[in-house]
Amino acid sequence: MESFVTMQSCKRYVLLVILFSFVRNTLTSATHYSIPEEMKEGSVVANLATDLSLDVKTLNQRKMRLDIIANKKYLDVNKETGELYVVEKIDRENICNTKSSASCYLRLEVTLENPLRIFNIEVEILDMNDNAPQFRRDAIHLDISEATSKGERFSLSNAVDPDVGINSVKTYHLSESEHFNIEVQTGRDGSKSAELILTKTLDREQHAVHNLILTAVDGGTPARSGTASVIVHVLDTNDNAPTFDKLNYNLKIMENSPIGSLVVHLNATDLDEGSNSDITYSYSLYTSEKTQETFNLNPSSGEITVKGMLNYEDFRIYDMEVIATDKGVSALSGQCTIKILVEDMNDNHPEISIKSFQSPVNENIELDTVIAVVSVSDKDSGDNGVVDLHIPDNMPFKLRESSDNYYELVVSQPLDREKVPEYDITFTVTDRGSPPLSDNETMTLELLDVNDNVPQFPQSFYTIRVMENNAPGALLSSLTAFDPDLHENQYLVYFILEKEIVNTSMSMLFSINPENGNLYALKTFDYEIESEFLFHIEARDSGSPPLSTNVTVHIIIVDQNDNAPVIVSPWRAHGSVVEEKIPRSTDKGSLVSKVIALDTDSVHNSRITYQFLQVTDATLFSLDQYNGEIRTMRMFSYRDPRHQRMVVVAKDNGEPALSATVTIKLSTVETAVKAYSDMTEVPLEYDIFSDLNLYLVIGLGSVSFLLLITILVTIVLKCQKPKPSKAAPPCRNSVISERNSTIADSTLVSNDAYWYSLFLAETRKGKMVVRQPVPKGSRYIVSSIPRGTGLTDTSGSAASTLQVRVQYTQLLDVNDNVPQFPQSFYTIRVMENNAPGALISSLTAFDPDLHENQYLVYFILEKEIANTSMSMLFSINPENGNLYALKTFDYEIENEFLFHIEARDSGSPPLSSNVTAHIIIVDQNDNAPIIVSPWRAHGSVVEEKIPRSTDKGSLVSKVIALDTDSVHNSRITYQFLQVTDATLFSLDQYNGEIRTMRMFSYRDSRHQRLVVVAKDNGEPALSATVTIKLSTVETAVKSYSDMTEVPLEYDIFSDLNLYLVIGLGSVSFLLLITILVTIVLKCQKPKPSKAAPPCRNSVISERNSTIADSTLVSNDAYWYSLFLAETRKGKMVVRQPVPKGSRYIVSSIPRGTGLTDTSGSAASTLQIVKQSDSSVLLNLYYENGSPC
Repeated sequence: MESFVTMQSCKRYVLLVILFSFVRNTLTSATHYSIPEEMKEGSVVANLATDLSLDVKTLNQRKMRLDIIANKKYLDVNKETGELYVVEKIDRENICNTKSSASCYLRLEVTLENPLRIFNIEVEILDMNDNAPQFRRDAIHLDISEATSKGERFSLSNAVDPDVGINSVKTYHLSESEHFNIEVQTGRDGSKSAELILTKTLDREQHAVHNLILTAVDGGTPARSGTASVIVHVLDTNDNAPTFDKLNYNLKIMENSPIGSLVVHLNATDLDEGSNSDITYSYSLYTSEKTQETFNLNPSSGEITVKGMLNYEDFRIYDMEVIATDKGVSALSGQCTIKILVEDMNDNHPEISIKSFQSPVNENIELDTVIAVVSVSDKDSGDNGVVDLHIPDNMPFKLRESSDNYYELVVSQPLDREKVPEYDITFTVTDRGSPPLSDNETMTLELLDVNDNVPQFPQSFYTIRVMENNAPGALLSSLTAFDPDLHENQYLVYFILEKEIVNTSMSMLFSINPENGNLYALKTFDYEIESEFLFHIEARDSGSPPLSTNVTVHIIIVDQNDNAPVIVSPWRAHGSVVEEKIPRSTDKGSLVSKVIALDTDSVHNSRITYQFLQVTDATLFSLDQYNGEIRTMRMFSYRDPRHQRMVVVAKDNGEPALSATVTIKLSTVETAVKAYSDMTEVPLEYDIFSDLNLYLVIGLGSVSFLLLITILVTIVLKCQKPKPSKAAPPCRNSVISERNSTIADSTLVSNDAYWYSLFLAETRKGKMVVRQPVPKGSRYIVSSIPRGTGLTDTSGSAASTLQVRVQYTQLLDVNDNVPQFPQSFYTIRVMENNAPGALISSLTAFDPDLHENQYLVYFILEKEIANTSMSMLFSINPENGNLYALKTFDYEIENEFLFHIEARDSGSPPLSSNVTAHIIIVDQNDNAPIIVSPWRAHGSVVEEKIPRSTDKGSLVSKVIALDTDSVHNSRITYQFLQVTDATLFSLDQYNGEIRTMRMFSYRDSRHQRLVVVAKDNGEPALSATVTIKLSTVETAVKSYSDMTEVPLEYDIFSDLNLYLVIGLGSVSFLLLITILVTIVLKCQKPKPSKAAPPCRNSVISERNSTIADSTLVSNDAYWYSLFLAETRKGKMVVRQPVPKGSRYIVSSIPRGTGLTDTSGSAASTLQIVKQSDSSVLLNLYYENGSPC
């Protein structure tokens, strides 16, 4: 029954009271509706489209939206019908929780764009009688003295009904009683309260407690009611009630007053004495719970203090009633009314709401164009609620007030995307309070570009490290440029700019993929022969006219440990055994021999250490692992054998390490004379093939071999004879435009990339595909030679002509393009010791889609290295792709990182792509060299001893230093910092060897002091020093050293050496003459032929490879290694044997031949057939039958 009444009531209340006045100013008019609360979800309130005179069909296009101010979204608009309907059931008591006003409104804003219009709508929520009155307490206890006179009144707790108007509490009823009656009172706010009236004197002895029922009834239909028990306790006589100084208090307090602040100190007096005059203060039941939660009343002192937070915007007036009760046997009470007014403070920040924002816009947007619409508001009152809006002064925009608290952002100055690609516009709103408060909102405005940018490489200089002994055709790097333009203006094609090194073209060494910039090696490199290359690569876009840029590429060949050490000292004349002699009286620590090995690999791989592999007596000799010095550890004894055998291994620092060994057979002699006789024979035997002789023999053999190869190649080239072929090859289609560009076998052979970006010829299917929009009115000629057509000397050309005409069709965008990075692989170099937070690079992707489909967000794909996440080392800006370093890197600890970065668009569904980032830590010269030899046991001074009879050129010592920096910074040079006698010693600046420049004389000091500095190659250079204290001693070793050195001085230019030098010079002269003759023969020009002009040849194989103008355009290096087309001389050179039965086609366009719409094709065909006898037949035909 109740639901039926409610439905009837709803139907009765759905009377739409539309107070609608259409005014052109969109922000000053309002539309009013009235609806009852508790309407069902989906109930229609009104048709906004009809009421606002709007076209229902345009609601979706104008992006109609409904904003509810400061409330939940109870209502919404059906954009298909324009109807305003209920989304969630509305409870008026939740929306308007105060009863200060009888009306309750929902304020709405309806916004439409194109053009922008805003409608204000007020929906009044009408109250229904859906709440019954309720008392705060179920039982009301009253203590009444028996001496109370008739007619005395007592305040009762009033009932609360959330409903308003007639549906609120209307009256009260009291159960039947002969002593009490009630009187209904009306408050200032219209609320009803009941007072209990004593109608008959009480007699405690007859009736001590009176139980009454108080009923509150509202005025709704049907009426609702609530009850409470009134329990009256009759007390003994206490005939004086407490009284306050004032009956009414009006107080003011500032909002946000601190908790504990004193509001008022109440004072009540009681004329009684004793316990009947002790007063206790308390709130009356009339005081609301909100007031009691906000203010604290001290029951003993009567002080009222702040208990909760005061907020002017939430609650402005607090009414309370305080009761003072004595402690008599029959307590009496007095009461007073207090009204507290909360004063406003500027404690609310102003708010900004962006109603409309247009982004992106073209950079050539007109002045005074509206970019955004912004509204501002402040919850404070008075000057605290007055707000001002402004933007930064250094921007080409200005604000224009359109209506109350609404502003338009318009363009005030011309925009230029190349100077500023986007603007972060900060709207700042400030109120006029004291102190003023403010808020801000930042919006990003993006500018669209025009074609005015050349392609850009991420780096101006590429350094690419290639490991030697690489496989031919291996991918070296991807040199991808980026063009910030859009569509066809950003499609790039890559070329290697030709540069010859020692008569070798760069295209013979390297090849680049014209589409993606992948760089390949066409041969195997050897670090010991060629260690670096320097050339340029050009990237050209497909705009009209095309723009281009180039970048320098530095190829560094990285060494592998492919060369074993070579023992150069002691010199070995007879096999691998070296015989040495030493006096048996040699002291401890004397130098016996020194092993020196050389390694042709790079610095790291060529660091050599020495160690004994075998030794007769390990207690007799020691070997320094760094300088290879063999010294005695003790003096010889009579028990030691006369012959000692030592095998020393020299091992390099490569991975895996390579080594060489030398066997030293050491003999001890008793006297210096014996040593003299032994040693004088040795040089005569060993110097027959000294090191110089060996090098001369090797040089003579190498030059002779080159001479033989040159002669054989010349003979082979001159003996090749072409054989005619009557059969014509199958033909392939080519597209020739008025710009003389050709597309053949899906590969473009042209001087620019314009036609490659325009067409794609699928010649095997007889189709031509248009890859992008063609300029309107353009005209292209397709010349084709049908497959299977045989051309003979007399047959005419079978070329056909196809005319292509172009029309435009505009397409709408969908999210069908994934974001694209300019490079598939980023190599970023970061200098070590960088500052944390430094910008490393900007990895910006591009999405050719439009609007939200091109808005990109960037992420780092997580990867852990040594339990360290990449996000702990690097950070990327999700909006613009800027990559930052979060820590300082050290090259000696960590020198590279590899991880992935993802770019994701905002389409539906979103598309994404990722790119690999290779972070290379670049070394700084932050480590000084360390002296490792000679070893320093006591401080920095090294003591060495040398015989005073040492000859000129003898090795005194060798300084070796190591540097932990990279190769360039660790290159060490040595020089004297101090020397006692500069004429006595020399220092090799590269290997650190200290040798005598002359023999010692009696005038030379016995003690020599040498200070050697080892300096690295860094900038600035770092260094380390070592001090060598050299002492000369008198020993019998003089005769030994004299005899061993004499033959080395006199045998440098022996008769054998002279003959070798003469032979080497003669063979070199013959080689030079042969090369010159070959060049002269090759450069002879044939007599001009009137039958046909000189031709340019191009070779097209069945593998879709083309050789044109001595340059191969192919996906691999196979055909380039097979043929070399010397088109300027009209020749085709076969560089290596051709696979048996292979068949190749050479298409040629004669120089100077103009192709018009009516002229025939001048193409020629060359057929190469591999016969069984391994001879190659090259037949060249014009299409008109005349040979080329």
